[in-house]
Amino acid sequence: MSCSKSDSPSTNQDIQTVETAALSDFVSVLGNPLYSDFTSEATTLDNAVKALIADPTEANQQAAQAAWKTVRVVWEQSEGFLIGPVEDNNYDPNMDTWPTDRIAINNLLAAHSDITSDELNNTDDALKGFHPLEYLLWETKPADYTDAEKNYMAALSENILINVKALQESWTTGGFGDEISNPGTSGSRYNSKEEALEAVANALIDICNEVGESKMPDPFGDTQAAADSTKTESPYSHNSIIDFKNNIQGAYNSYTCSYGGKTGTSLSSLVQINNKNLDTQIKTAFENAIKSFDGFGDVTFEKAIYNNRTTVQTVIDQVATLKSQVENGLIPYIQQYVKD
Repeated sequence: MSCSKSDSPSTNQDIQTVETAALSDFVSVLGNPLYSDFTSEATTLDNAVKALIADPTEANQQAAQAAWKTVRVVWEQSEGFLIGPVEDNNYDPNMDTWPTDRIAINNLLAAHSDITSDELNNTDDALKGFHPLEYLLWETKPADYTDAEKNYMAALSENILINVKALQESWTTGGFGDEISNPGTSGSRYNSKEEALEAVANALIDICNEVGESKMPDPFGDTQAAADSTKTESPYSHNSIIDFKNNIQGAYNSYTCSYGGKTGTSLSSLVQINNKNLDTQIKTAFENAIKSFDGFGDVTFEKAIYNNRTTVQTVIDQVATLKSQVENGLIPYIQQYVKD
């Protein structure tokens, strides 16, 4: 956005060094550790669901609910960079399609009381992944689970874990991690560092679009009368606001290459070389967008779209401002300064 350059531009060699490190650290500091945590938390979820099925108590259900929420933190933050295999192999719709269709779920349970994880692969996306599992974990009392529902929960959590493991493996040695950190080499989809860095930057725009132009506005509606809480992302757990906030936090993690208490060379590092003012503007937009979610307080998104519409609109506006900073500031910067 701002073209002010208070510092003298660094040499091309300095820029190229940062470009290389930013792509390498994007994989080693952010991508690989996050997907490793994703596998770990998905394993915990699968084990918690198995424990609930074996002993359907309130305590075991609460443990499974907590595990569901924890794995969602990692997944939603990973949506800050939905590029590579997660996009190629449809992991996102396979694991995170909503809203759920209760009628379709009931029909599935009636027709396939012993459904397996493999069989879920041949069903509609809305019948597998996190949200049908969310529905069963929050909408049914432990003592009321039928055998069909127990089998379905087991299949759902196992299917999620299988997908998460495959997603993690797709980034490891010889996979997407090598592709994006070595653009211009044989086997990489990226012909240059500019292409690779722009892909990471465009992913920030994509998640801003998803949160600010789809996830929130669709259930919000143009008027209070048009609001529809059944369209929210996580209506049974009332986790929607946390989901949205983690999406933007994940984008910030991607911009700053930060995860798990560690920070690497990043897009932010690259921007600081020639335009520290722009980097400050982008970070401020991120901070404002993330902080705006705190305005909901203890109110769920499912209630806020009816009763706290000003707060919802404020968050949507802050996400739009962030998107503009990336779209009109970061992307042109990369196109201007990254030449290899």
